Amino acid sequence: MLKTNEEIRHRIAELAAAVSDDYAGTATAENPLLLLCTLRGAVFFSADLVRSITVPIELDFLKVHSYINTESALEPVFDLGKDINVSGRHVLILEDIVDTGKTMAAVKRHFEDKGAASFRICTMLDKPERRVPQCAEIVPDYIGFTIPDLFVVGWGLDYNEKYRLLPDIMVYHPER
Repeated sequence: MLKTNEEIRHRIAELAAAVSDDYAGTATAENPLLLLCTLRGAVFFSADLVRSITVPIELDFLKVHSYINTESALEPVFDLGKDINVSGRHVLILEDIVDTGKTMAAVKRHFEDKGAASFRICTMLDKPERRVPQCAEIVPDYIGFTIPDLFVVGWGLDYNEKYRLLPDIMVYHPER
């Protein structure tokens, strides 16, 4: 086991407090903070996080895939959310895990080009040692946990759509 359910829930509460503090003067009823949850992995993380954020928010969803089995794909592909209007909005991406940085670089570039007022990343897990050189600038603004280069499952993270519902984050060992 890498992270227990209790550790995860505690850290999510801390992240929600940090996001709420940072956007207290920015997010308003007229211009709420736009949270973009990446499907499917970040749903569990996002559901708990948004319930604890105290500033006005709007929630929408992206589906961007970047893995085939345990291997990173060449380029991230948008399946959903490419046309979300972010013009003049403060955008916070909710991600399950940032590793190579390719997906977040593509998402960031896409939404900044569409006129987002600001763009930040909140991730449950960060694997900075996996960051590819062309994505070295991708550093999440809010990080649940920094982990080593391990393939993990549980709490929304999967291997071929399996193990998402595990209540803890665990290292995946295909040989077991």
